[in-house]
Amino acid sequence: MYSPERLIENLSGYLGELEELISAAAQTGSAEKSRLLIEKSNIETYVGKLQALPGNHRLDAKHIESGLALEPHPEGGFYREFIRTGACTVIFYLLPEQAISSWHSLKDTQERFRLISGDSLLIPKIDADGLWKSEEAVTYENDVVIEKNQDFGDWFGAYPSGEYGLVTCECRGPFEFAKFKIIDQENLAAFHGKNPGHKKIIDRLSPKAA
Repeated sequence: MYSPERLIENLSGYLGELEELISAAAQTGSAEKSRLLIEKSNIETYVGKLQALPGNHRLDAKHIESGLALEPHPEGGFYREFIRTGACTVIFYLLPEQAISSWHSLKDTQERFRLISGDSLLIPKIDADGLWKSEEAVTYENDVVIEKNQDFGDWFGAYPSGEYGLVTCECRGPFEFAKFKIIDQENLAAFHGKNPGHKKIIDRLSPKAA
């Protein structure tokens, strides 16, 4: 799960997808093509670094954060958007050990989590009425999907089960920060009142500023 080979294989699949988008963008505009070429070059450079590592090398979060040029995300963790079309966006999203994705909700957007390196991510969900719903694991065998809702839907967050988890998040909508909100104190209080048996995880995924 921490091997360079697994990550190389997964990144290579996205390079193929970028190639197709670059070919299509050649007919629509040079600005879009240039942006996609930058993202493709960024991934290719990192794949080259991964291929140069010894076969028994164990990847860590810092190596991935630096190699993919990830930036801090408002909800926690690190990310980089590398695909954006009129219908969807795809980002790399990294949660190192002890990091969290704090409770947040999306409007008019479906999000799919796919694990590409490291350990599984655990994704607790609370419905729009503030009632505990489930906790699902993003594994190599199982993607987790946050279903689209016309208004803001389920609240959800994430935390890694081990040293780190690197996923891709594909948003059908596509993702816009205007359709994204992080939990506030009022909703946190409601979570506690309605879900006393889940206090520990509610607190764990509470944003530091909340």
